[in-house]
Amino acid sequence: MLEFLGSREWRIARRGLLVAIVLIVAIGRYGGSVVNWLSRPDPKKDIEISNVEFRVDVPTDKPIWIIRFRNGSRRFTYDAIQLEANYFDKDGKFLQKDKLVVHQQLDPLQEKQIASPDFKQRPDAANGTLTVMDAQRIK
Repeated sequence: MLEFLGSREWRIARRGLLVAIVLIVAIGRYGGSVVNWLSRPDPKKDIEISNVEFRVDVPTDKPIWIIRFRNGSRRFTYDAIQLEANYFDKDGKFLQKDKLVVHQQLDPLQEKQIASPDFKQRPDAANGTLTVMDAQRIK
């Protein structure tokens, strides 16, 4: 039995086991940063809307969106954020859907709150929701 410990097969098995242990530890320690380094920009996933207000009670003739954005990416900076807006009346009935573009630069891991006027008058709208559709990556 002890002759096996000196055999060529046992040496190959020990080396294979050592390489496997090193790989498991390296993936556990550095796997997330390697995946992040290899990932491509995904604005739908990276940009979060953490708070949104649709204000029609402003003294201007057009409503205003107050939006808090957060860029969850560690590597990518975004600008020209394209949003899909849904408008509802005071009873919660859906009125219309529109697209908005907010020209606001979001650096990696940055959070910003902005006020953006709507480009149209929305006389019947009382509430709204926003969804991120796309954004332009700044190099």
